[in-house]
Amino acid sequence: MTKQEIDDLLAKPTITPDELFRSKVLPLSRNGIYEAINRGEIAVMPIGKKKAIITAPLRKQLGL
Repeated sequence: MTKQEIDDLLAKPTITPDELFRSKVLPLSRNGIYEAINRGEIAVMPIGKKKAIITAPLRKQLGL
C-alpha cells in the first residue's frame, strides 16, 4: 500500500483486522493481529462475532 492509501485507510473511524493486515502498517501476521486484539493492545468495537478496529487509538499508538 502507498502512504496515501494507508492515510486514507486510517482516516476511517474503523477498519477490519484484515484491512490492517493487508496495509502492513504493523509488522504482524493475521494471527498476530488477532492475538494483539485479544490482549487488548489494539482497541476494537465488537459487532456481533466480528471485530472493528477503532483507528483513533491506533493512529495514536503509531504516532500519527
